[in-house]
Amino acid sequence: MVFLGAAVLLILVVAALMELLGIGRVFKGVTIDGVPVGGMTKAQALGVAREVAAPLNGDVTVHYADKKFQVDPKAIDFKVYPDTMAAWAYLKGRSELVPVRMFKRLFGMSNGVNVPVIFTCNKAKLKARVSEIAKAVNHEATSARISVASGTPEIVPSSNGVELNEKATTDAVLAALGKKNRDTEVVVYYLKPNLTELVIGKIIVIHLTKFRLYLYDKEEYVNDYKIAVGMPQYPTPKGKFHITYKEKNPTWLPTSEWAKDKRGIPQPPGPNNPLGGYWMDLGGGIGIHATPYVNSLGSQASHGCIRMDPNDAGAIFNEVKVGTPVFIID
Repeated sequence: MVFLGAAVLLILVVAALMELLGIGRVFKGVTIDGVPVGGMTKAQALGVAREVAAPLNGDVTVHYADKKFQVDPKAIDFKVYPDTMAAWAYLKGRSELVPVRMFKRLFGMSNGVNVPVIFTCNKAKLKARVSEIAKAVNHEATSARISVASGTPEIVPSSNGVELNEKATTDAVLAALGKKNRDTEVVVYYLKPNLTELVIGKIIVIHLTKFRLYLYDKEEYVNDYKIAVGMPQYPTPKGKFHITYKEKNPTWLPTSEWAKDKRGIPQPPGPNNPLGGYWMDLGGGIGIHATPYVNSLGSQASHGCIRMDPNDAGAIFNEVKVGTPVFIID
């Protein structure tokens, strides 16, 4: 028992001596921005902190795609504090209770504490700079669109929009300010377009001067049909339309003055109905429809509508759906 007591006392004495010898030096395992400073004096640790801080004066480069933006540390009042970093390194190693430190020193255990780069900057100025970057990065999503400038449909693809996440990007710049590698990426949200090319299906192009209706599947030609168009005094309007609704065996309700004695009187389906068996509405009283007057096809004969052979109108009726785009051009 006496021997055991003496041994414990000796251990305590050795541990106490090691603790006393360690006064004024950084505890084992402590680092400053990853650089080991354990066992160093306060002055030596300060020298390391200054070496760590020395390169941290260049611009931070913020990347987006092939664009680069600079954040000037001086413009945001950036300042590094190596004295504070060295002091923290010393104090962090001595933050535990004395018995715990004595035990660790005796058995060569380390603290594993890292002191990061300590700096300040004007966050309001940094946020303002990030907002400037956002103006250069942000752009709206664009929907797919159809061009018939060449006479046939050409689909212009959609593109995603981008909105810079200013808070996350500001945080990324703050993180880069404390690193030798002064590069960082912006953080963005991607905005989806309302319409993509994937949802575009059948397309109708009507050439008035050719008296032809062309059906396409996206940009691929499917078929074309002979039609009649509006008379000079009741011309078929040109422009972009879409099928607003479809109706088989429609009832015709004439409302225009040209209907004369039939105006306002519903005309039920049947051989006397000028809409035939199929109606595809384009809005404004204009539509694509079957006609019993097939001899009028290939001429300006209607009151603005597009007339079709009943079989052709049935084929188109079955191919298209509500929302199908219709382009009427010369």
